[in-house]
Amino acid sequence: HTSVFDKIIVCSGSNHVPHVPQVEGDHLFEGDSCHSSQYRSAKPFQGKKVLLVGTGESGSDIAYSISKVAKSLQILTRKGPGAVIVRRKHGKVSDIDTTRIYHGLPKTFMKCEGLGIPLWQKLYVWIRSLYNNEEDDALDVAIANVKFTKYHWMSRYGTKSENFIRAVKEHGATYKETDILEMGAKSVKMADGSTYECDAIVWCSGFSTNFSFLPSDFRKLQYRNDLWKKTFHPKFGTGIAFVGFARPNVGSIPPIAELQARFTALALAERVSLPLSDEMESVMKIDREYEEWLFPWDYERVQSLCSYMETLMDWSRLLGCDIDLARLVRNPSIAGRVIFGPLIPAQFRLFGPGSDFDGSMEALTLADSIPFVQKQFLFSLMLAIGTLSNFGLADPPIGLFLS
Repeated sequence: HTSVFDKIIVCSGSNHVPHVPQVEGDHLFEGDSCHSSQYRSAKPFQGKKVLLVGTGESGSDIAYSISKVAKSLQILTRKGPGAVIVRRKHGKVSDIDTTRIYHGLPKTFMKCEGLGIPLWQKLYVWIRSLYNNEEDDALDVAIANVKFTKYHWMSRYGTKSENFIRAVKEHGATYKETDILEMGAKSVKMADGSTYECDAIVWCSGFSTNFSFLPSDFRKLQYRNDLWKKTFHPKFGTGIAFVGFARPNVGSIPPIAELQARFTALALAERVSLPLSDEMESVMKIDREYEEWLFPWDYERVQSLCSYMETLMDWSRLLGCDIDLARLVRNPSIAGRVIFGPLIPAQFRLFGPGSDFDGSMEALTLADSIPFVQKQFLFSLMLAIGTLSNFGLADPPIGLFLS
C-alpha cells in the first residue's frame, strides 16, 4: 500500500537501533553477549563473571542489578560515566534543582575549561550539603571513594543514576576507564594492558541513528549539522520535521519535544513562519559552535545533545509562550515556583498559543522547589550577574527577565 502525503513529521526517536562497537576478535568470544536494550533481568548472569561496557542511566542501573548476583562484575568505560547526578537528594528527586534561577546562569560563568569547577559552585555544593541526611552523606563518601572522572554537569551528558557506585560499594564490582583492545574466547584484553576473564558481556553502548525508511537525502542526517533547532531542514522547510530528537545533557526530552511539536503544528497551519534558509543556516552555525564549546567530550558522538535551558527558552520565544512577568508578579507564590521550581512543561502553558493559565497554575502548585538558603544564594548571584551584564561585564542571564 502506498500513500502520498504533503508533510512528514518524524517522531521515531533516537534510541531504537542498538549500537555494539566492533572489536578485534569479537567473533571468537564464546560467552553470552547482549545489548542493554535486550536486558530484562539479572537472572541469566547468576554466578557469572560479567563485563559491562558503558554506563549512562541504563548501564548504571543494570550494573547494580547484576552486581547482586554475579560472581564478579567489571564496569568499563572509555571517558567516564558522564556527569553523575544522584537521583535523590535531601529525600527529594534531584530534578527540582533544574530551575530557571540555576540553569539561567550564563554558561560562560558556570563552565570552567577542562575538569575544573568554579569556586562559586563549590560554595553552592557546600550550601546544598547543609541539608544532607545520613543517606546523602554516605553516598557523598562513596562517590568520593570510587575513582571515576568527575565532570562538571554542564560539560557532558548527565548520568542521572549513582547505581554503578552502589554496585562497587555494596557488591564489590570494579570500575575502570580504558578501552577494549581485543576479545578472546573467554577474555577481554584492555588498552591498559590488563585482561579480564568473563562469561558474559553486556553492551551499554547506546544507539545508532537510522532513517532507512526515509529518502536517501536523510539517511545520513546529523541533527546538529543539518537541522535548524534539530527540527527543520533548511532545504525542505515544513515539508519534513523531526520531533523528539533533541537530547538535553540534563533535564528530559519530553518538555523539549512538546515545544517542538507545538511549533511544528503552528508552522504546518501557517500560523508561524520558519526563517529563510540563509538565516536558518546562520543560526545553525552559531548553535553548533556553542554546543561544541559546551560539550567538548561528547559533541561529535552525541549529535542530538543540547543545553536544556537554552533550548527551552529558544522554543518558548519562537512560540510566543515565554513568561509574561507583569502578569505573573500578581501572584508571587506562582512567580516563585516558576523561578525556583523545576522547569516543567506547565511553565510554557501559562501564556501564548495553546495556553491553559488556570491548569498550568494548578500544576505549578504541585511542583516542589529548592530550599530557602539555595534560593537566597542563587538569587543574589543572579542579581549580581544581571547587574554586571547591564554594564557589558558579563553575559546576560537566560530566561529570567534580566536581559
